[in-house]
Amino acid sequence: MKQFYDKTKKLAGKYSKPERPVKDNEDKPITDIQQQRSRWVEYSEEILNRPAPMNPPDIEAAHTDLTIDVNPPTTEKIRMAIRQIKNGKAAGPDNIPAEAVKSNIEVTTNMLYSLFKKIGDEEQVPMDWKEGHLIKIPKKGDLSKCEIFRGITLLSIPGKVFNRVLLNRMKDAVDAQLRDQHAGCKRIGED
Repeated sequence: MKQFYDKTKKLAGKYSKPERPVKDNEDKPITDIQQQRSRWVEYSEEILNRPAPMNPPDIEAAHTDLTIDVNPPTTEKIRMAIRQIKNGKAAGPDNIPAEAVKSNIEVTTNMLYSLFKKIGDEEQVPMDWKEGHLIKIPKKGDLSKCEIFRGITLLSIPGKVFNRVLLNRMKDAVDAQLRDQHAGCKRIGED
């Protein structure tokens, strides 16, 4: 069924549903497209730019330093991170789907190795990786209210691979620390 949907979508070209009317803060419908988009921007800024909580949780800092590898990642670590990226997800702003990155893992690994090495040398990630497409997903309820939607951000797949390499490094450091402190215990969620 998914193949049928993908082929139909490809043949039909870009199709976007018309904007659905939304309500403003006073529950009045907004019909002008530009005003609707402005309302979505306003709502997104409200939920994404919340002030810090008045009473932050009192979390005690760990009394240990983690030794995290800061050298450029090996090709094997990059290859592993590429394989961990999920297929079938929407592409980010660069329109590179996970399947394209995975289509020839060796070529992709070598390209990303050079890029990740440059990122390490310059200590700067590409600007494209800091951007994403914010997509609104409806939940149940009155679809004319912005609050009924949740947002997801579509990010660059090469950026996700880079983040996965970093996450794997942090997990390795945490796992090593836990092994030393908790003989016989596992983290929640492990088999």
